[in-house]
This record gives sequence, C-alpha cells and structure tokens, in this order.
Amino acid sequence: MADRSIDVEKMVREVLSDLGLAGPAGPDVAGQPQADAQSSPPTSSPTRHETTAPAASPSTSGELVVRSSVVTMAELGDELTRVRRLVVPPQALVTPAVRDELARRNVTLVYDRPARAASGAKVRLVLTVLGSRFDPVPLGNALENEPIEIETRRADCLVAATDELARELAGPVSLGLLVSTYPAVAVCLANRHRGVRAVWGVDAGRLAADAASVGANLLVLDPSSTSFFQLKQMAIRFVRAGPAACPQELRQRLE
Repeated sequence: MADRSIDVEKMVREVLSDLGLAGPAGPDVAGQPQADAQSSPPTSSPTRHETTAPAASPSTSGELVVRSSVVTMAELGDELTRVRRLVVPPQALVTPAVRDELARRNVTLVYDRPARAASGAKVRLVLTVLGSRFDPVPLGNALENEPIEIETRRADCLVAATDELARELAGPVSLGLLVSTYPAVAVCLANRHRGVRAVWGVDAGRLAADAASVGANLLVLDPSSTSFFQLKQMAIRFVRAGPAACPQELRQRLE
C-alpha cells in the first residue's frame, strides 16, 4: 500500500511538471515536496492556491477541513498541531509525507462525502455503449447498490455518442461512462467539448489518481483489452468518487 502512495505522489508531481505547473519532481526535503520554481519564499503561513475560500479551515471541534485536490505538507503548515481529524475532498491525493505526519500525531484522515450526499440527491450516470457486442447489463448490475441513477444507452457513432455525453455532462451532478473499443479516439473526441474531462481507465489501482488529476467527469473503458473484473472495479471507484471539480491550477485550460 505504501508503494502505491509513493507512485501516486510521484505521478502527480511529474504530471504538473510536464504541464509547466510545478518545478521538476525531486526528493522531499524534511518530508515536504519540492517547492514550485515560481512560488514565493516560505512564510510563517502555509502556501495555498488562490481560491475564493481558504484551502484549509480549522474548526473549534478539532477538525481541519482541506479543500485542495492535492494535500501536501506545504498546504497544511503547522495546522496539524491543533486538530484530531483531517477532512479532505473525496478524490483528494494525500501525499505519503502527510500520511506519515498524521500517523505520528495520531490525527485521523477522513474523506469527506460529496455535497450531494448531504442533500440526499443521487448522481445521474449516463452509461453509453458503442456497438452491440458488449452487454451493459452486468456492468449496470455491479453499480445497482451505488447511490446513483443509471441511464443506459447504445450508440453506433462515436462522434455522436461523445457529443451527446457532453450535453449530458453540462449538468452539475452528472457522470458519464463510455464503453468503446476505440478508447483513445473516444477520449480525444470527448475532451474537445468544453467542460468535459475524460480519462481512459486502464487499471483500477491508478484510476483514482488519473481521475483526481483532472477532476474527471467521464470515464472511458475498453472491454477488448480489460477484463470485466477490472471494468467493474474502475466503474465502481469512479462512481463512488462522485462528480469532482476541476483542480484550481487547471481550470483556465480545462473548463
């Protein structure tokens, strides 16, 4: 499990570095990720992305709420000295350095439930299958116990299917699941639409990191190269994460 976390942290650094959003990946210093090349010198308060609300907000109940999609020690600063619980978004990536510090301080890590759960509203999932060879019923059955409403469709044209999914995803509580043997084409076509952030699911172990890195709202699955067990696991994890906001540092390009 520890090795998987390390891989996730490395991947996030490398992705942000490749996109020019962070300095090159490097070793941690005193348990913290290397600072961005363009970041300001350290101050007494933790460095946070500019948002309309604070990234971390401690409460009098001993709980610290963090709204960032990637939680690092630089994000938390010395806030952990006063809390017993750290609450992060459902799809947040928590670095190994943070997890180690939480364990050392006996602080409980809690993944917050999406806002939709508080209101009792269900997420609407549109499951689109391209062609007639793949039977969507078993995949739909695997998701029947999840708090979602599933609508299953078939399509013969990948262009039309991605166009239709893009219109559906304009809703604030919608997710899309597209099953196609042409996943690369599907991802490219889908991501041409404003507000669509599609990812290609290739492995259940890395799906959470891939989806969280862009705030994915559309998952593309290829039944010809992936076992049904993997398809089912990826679909379940994608749905349980719920609709996610695009990371702050990527909104200018992806929204």
